[in-house]
Amino acid sequence: MLKSPFQIANIKYLVWSLCATLWATVCFLLPDFMDNPIGDFRTFCTIIAYLAALGAASFFILYLFGLNRYVAAVFLPVFALGGATVSYFRVAFHATITPMVIDATLHTNGGTVAGVVTWPLVVWALVNLLIACGLLFWRWRIVFPNAWAHALAILCLWAAFYFGHSRLHMSVNQRYPYNIVSSFVEYTKQQHSLQQERQTLPAHAVALPDSIDVVFVLGEAIRADHLSLNGYARPTCPNLQQRDNVVSLPHIYTPYTYTSLSVPYILSPADSIHPDWAASYHSFIHTFKQYGFRSAWISNQDNGKTYVSFIHEADTVIFPNASKTSFVFDPWYDEQLLPPLDSQLSHPAARNLFVMHTIGSHWYYNNHVPPQHQYFQPLTANRVITANEPEQVVNSYDNTVRYMDAFLDSLIGRFESRPAIIIYLSDHGEALGENGEWLHAGEADALHKPACIIWYSDRYAQLFPEHIEALQHNAAQRYGTDFLYYSVLAAAGLETDSVVPHLNIFAP
Repeated sequence: MLKSPFQIANIKYLVWSLCATLWATVCFLLPDFMDNPIGDFRTFCTIIAYLAALGAASFFILYLFGLNRYVAAVFLPVFALGGATVSYFRVAFHATITPMVIDATLHTNGGTVAGVVTWPLVVWALVNLLIACGLLFWRWRIVFPNAWAHALAILCLWAAFYFGHSRLHMSVNQRYPYNIVSSFVEYTKQQHSLQQERQTLPAHAVALPDSIDVVFVLGEAIRADHLSLNGYARPTCPNLQQRDNVVSLPHIYTPYTYTSLSVPYILSPADSIHPDWAASYHSFIHTFKQYGFRSAWISNQDNGKTYVSFIHEADTVIFPNASKTSFVFDPWYDEQLLPPLDSQLSHPAARNLFVMHTIGSHWYYNNHVPPQHQYFQPLTANRVITANEPEQVVNSYDNTVRYMDAFLDSLIGRFESRPAIIIYLSDHGEALGENGEWLHAGEADALHKPACIIWYSDRYAQLFPEHIEALQHNAAQRYGTDFLYYSVLAAAGLETDSVVPHLNIFAP
């Protein structure tokens, strides 16, 4: 049976769309997976499935914008140049598009931007531009009827695909071209948060010393019961157990089990009675600055919109891995926070506040632990957590805890000769298969019990002997994570006018 001209045009356009999708998948999406170890056949199939799903996301875009030849004539060259740029930086610098990258780009002078334009980038852009022109020439020869009907149908299919599964939706948003739009949207939300008016909880100096360093380390997904400091059978804290002046608080409770809510609750004066204060008050950083502290926020995570205003209360903000995202599985280590800290310590003020936001035990665990620190074996071999054996997951997770121990030990080494205190608090815990639950953002019991560790120098103990006595006495008590705001101020010799003793671990 002969096909009508309309049917032939439909088939030709479908073939064109599939070829354009193959180009986008190979040139712009495959670089996200080039560094992934294949491991076994199951992992290979997982990567292929991810590529197929992400390729489908590109197919809908290309199909829609190719329906009209004139729209395609504008869209395809722009799509090619954007994809070539993103994929080049992905391969050359392991960088991807994030809100922090957009912020840095918008606030960088033209000379700096021009400095990253290299011949390989130009050649790669020209190659993809030529491919786009070839596709455009092919598209121009297809006389395509009923474009509006096809546009409506593809929009419905795209919406069902894009919003049908939350994890797929998030993964697609981290890949080209969706990551450009989603990062701009997130960046805009963060800028809006920065403009929000906040209140300040009054504070006064009680015993503010002339010279002091206060370091707050904000951890990620470290649970208290996997610290050998707290009696865990495995040696996950060998360095800290050899240190003097280390105190672990094993009974901390967080009401929130994911970062976007737990972090503002920790940093602000919010408590169980006033949880809404997390959205309307300044963080403790603002108060420290009022009393002459030079402050720095050094982060291995993103500019989260729920706490971006707290980040920018600091005098200095540094993101050593601004182009990293948890949906692109690159090596991503907390030790990369130390060189920026060293640069700050080379010109210290009399009073310093350092906030270190770690990547900690964020999934994929193996990517956050250098090979030489992979102590427990065998490791996970699949990005899909349930495709691994439970023993592999626990091994990989415990390696992140052991690496946290090494990181804190290195941090302590930088402050042991100074009047200093380091407070480590994880934002929440992590589920490791208990009752079928994994990772975080759920309601497993372990998620509500984050790790908390405090170290102080001998010189600090001489300044605040009563603090140390109270801390030793209170270490076994139960606290919510709302203790942090009031306790970190007290650790520096400050106090809020409204604090009650049970929120200050340094109070008798």
